[in-house]
Amino acid sequence: MALLEAVGVTKRFGALTVLRDVDLRIDAGEVVALVGENGAGKSVLVACLARLVEVDEGQIHLDGTPLPAQVDKVRD
Repeated sequence: MALLEAVGVTKRFGALTVLRDVDLRIDAGEVVALVGENGAGKSVLVACLARLVEVDEGQIHLDGTPLPAQVDKVRD
């Protein structure tokens, strides 16, 4: 079982699709680097995984448990 798994993650900002059907699997003990061109969506993917930004489609699982679709709002 993956420690962190993203399946079919898609994120749009208006008419602009910044992530389309992204799959990622990270197993316990793995060290992972995320590389790519500027504007490729690396920061948006990390923000989605960190639950700072809601995904429009797909699921994110942490230790086999699906994370809720809605990101909790930060409280002052």
